[in-house]
Amino acid sequence: MSITAIASTYREDLGFCKEWLGLEWCRIERCPRVDSVFTPLRNFDSAFTHMMRTFWASQLLKARYIWEWTEPSGYGREFPNLTFLHLDRCPRLVIVLPLSRQETKPLLSPLSQLETLEITWCGDLREVFPLDTEAKRYAEGQPQPVTLDFPSLKRIHLHELPRLHRICGVRMTAPSLETVKIRGCWSLTRLPDASRGDKQAVECDCEKEWWDRLEWDDGSQASRYKPIHPRYYKKTLLRGSVLR
Repeated sequence: MSITAIASTYREDLGFCKEWLGLEWCRIERCPRVDSVFTPLRNFDSAFTHMMRTFWASQLLKARYIWEWTEPSGYGREFPNLTFLHLDRCPRLVIVLPLSRQETKPLLSPLSQLETLEITWCGDLREVFPLDTEAKRYAEGQPQPVTLDFPSLKRIHLHELPRLHRICGVRMTAPSLETVKIRGCWSLTRLPDASRGDKQAVECDCEKEWWDRLEWDDGSQASRYKPIHPRYYKKTLLRGSVLR
């Protein structure tokens, strides 16, 4: 017997949905056959609120998704209690949690309690919180860029994610952010807007070369961070092979 996913179920005769809504703590490790941790309901038009507070996944060698990507999503997910999200050594992971249209309404946050985001050694990861098809269409149709607020986010640690190009499918604000540690995320070009009154600058432990290449929506955003570069830093003059 082998486990490839934690499936959701729906009993039409009872009107009962089992989408693991009451699960508060989940830790899954060393499950080599898992291709997606949670699989969604098919053709079910509704929105579900999950009670999960802590999620930890480690060494899922074949997993491509945590919450499986579907097109279209069919329903929305909300994680108002999720506080801690940790992923490590999931080399084939592509995305973590797709955001649905319900979660991308202006001024609302899909992850309002998230405090810690830690992802390390997931070489294929492209995006942490992408928009699903309907959410992307909604965001693109707005007259102004959609911004999602992560009001409780304090710590971000991203390590050796060479293909990660962004954390979220839209702009992010993180007014409570305290520390950021980035290593080996050369495709990532943006950080959350960390502005909040007279709050101290956010410490950002990162490579100098990566910091110098970051993009900002306005010049003031960079001043809200205090870059800290490793002492052993040595500027890389050339990436790739030399042709002779």
